[in-house]
Amino acid sequence: MELTKRETDVLQLLLIGKTNKQIALDLSISDYTVRDHVSSLLRKRGVRSRMELMANQVRF
Repeated sequence: MELTKRETDVLQLLLIGKTNKQIALDLSISDYTVRDHVSSLLRKRGVRSRMELMANQVRF
């Protein structure tokens, strides 16, 4: 599934280790909205956790 622009923004910030609160501040959105985007990312990528999501994004 394709990611939205905002999901891509959230994912990029997750990959550099930012917390939901930090992402919310950086993107000027609420913590709840970040949580919703992370949930959508997990669902679209077929993973159960943020760590699994991040591990699947790393390419060697």
